[in-house]
Amino acid sequence: MALKKVTMALTERDIRNTETLVERLHARNKASAVSSALAIAEGLTREVEKGGELMIRKRDGTVDNVVIVGM
Repeated sequence: MALKKVTMALTERDIRNTETLVERLHARNKASAVSSALAIAEGLTREVEKGGELMIRKRDGTVDNVVIVGM
């Protein structure tokens, strides 16, 4: 697997989201968290493209549909 360096301009919100993902995903660093988030997003969008639906089941048993804007 070839590695590529990417430079991005991140907003304060993006930075906070990255730091949160490091904690929630138990990532080694911010780059690892971003890589995991990209892999998760790719898998979810692939399933939606194949006709799948995304849903979140809450602790109380209710289910919410998740809509990815632009898909």
